[in-house]
Amino acid sequence: MSSVGLALVTLQPHFSLSPAMTGLLGAATLLGILVGAPVFGRFTDRYGRRTLMIVDLAVFVVASLAQILVNDVWQLIALRFVLGVAIGADYPIAGALIAESSPARLRGAAVNTMQVAWFLGAAVAYVAGYALIGTGSQSWKWILASPALVAAIGLLLRASAPETPLWLAANRAGEVGRASLARLFRPEYLGRLTFVSAMWLLQVVPLFAIYTFAPTVLAALGLGDQSSPAGSVAITVAFLVGSIVSLPLVERWGRRPLCIAGFAIACVAFALLLSGKPAIVVVAFIAYAIGIGAAAGLELTYPTELFPTSIRATATGIAAGVSRIGAFIGTFALPLLLARYGIAWIIGGGLVLSLAGLAVALRWAPETKGTTLA
Repeated sequence: MSSVGLALVTLQPHFSLSPAMTGLLGAATLLGILVGAPVFGRFTDRYGRRTLMIVDLAVFVVASLAQILVNDVWQLIALRFVLGVAIGADYPIAGALIAESSPARLRGAAVNTMQVAWFLGAAVAYVAGYALIGTGSQSWKWILASPALVAAIGLLLRASAPETPLWLAANRAGEVGRASLARLFRPEYLGRLTFVSAMWLLQVVPLFAIYTFAPTVLAALGLGDQSSPAGSVAITVAFLVGSIVSLPLVERWGRRPLCIAGFAIACVAFALLLSGKPAIVVVAFIAYAIGIGAAAGLELTYPTELFPTSIRATATGIAAGVSRIGAFIGTFALPLLLARYGIAWIIGGGLVLSLAGLAVALRWAPETKGTTLA
């Protein structure tokens, strides 16, 4: 996702993109996640974690490299959608695999390492992307294709990973075969699914919209131009710091306090961003990134602990898909809203969503620390 904002520096003039096409290109990956997460979440529960995690990363590598060969923006949008399907598949697959392979006392921290890896990868992508911008008018191709290198290394590592003991046990017991999609919508699990989906959506809509177009947003706030890496890298590092901070806090504080704290910090940060004063804006952006960066790991921790093995990945995939409906709309609309109304509307929308998230967390966030998955 971080690569798109950088690629647009040369991609926009190359294809003469309108704000609508820019938004669609940025949101295509999110639309793919919306499809990939629930579909492959279901497949992961039926056919196992190991097989699906190899298939989805192989698709990611091929689609990333194929971006070098595109001739028009619609081909690129299609490939970004395919990449989103592969990324979406990884949420339920990796979440279930890590949770089912970790002891209860370390499970939250183990699952949250996915966020650490995500933000670390985004920071590296920003640095590499800014370096590649200097390669000329075709730099967008190399920026968008560069993640294939790291993904190929990951694919080799995944090939040696075993299936999780919990899924194997559930499969032998016949639980996997008996588990239907309708089970998720019974009273026992519907409330849990609703909470996880709402929390996830209210976290990621402002995060993805701002993060995808970080260079543009920072420039609109008067914090440098789109060709400077400093602001984007600083925000990415702040997200990384927050995700690292979450590793001890998710086990020490627990899930509920961390969820509430993340939304509370986001509310304060967005309110301060409305001031428009450069010094305050910088502090607020960093505070938002650290706060939400710390709480974002709960997007996977909660569903892995609230649902049994036979529907764990399915529930994670559905929640991820629901969250991407809002994220797709927000990311698609951001360039249009920015061009028509200005940055204050974007920040105001983030504040409203964060206030809603805080209300949801205070009312419904459960404590699942130490939950037994078997």
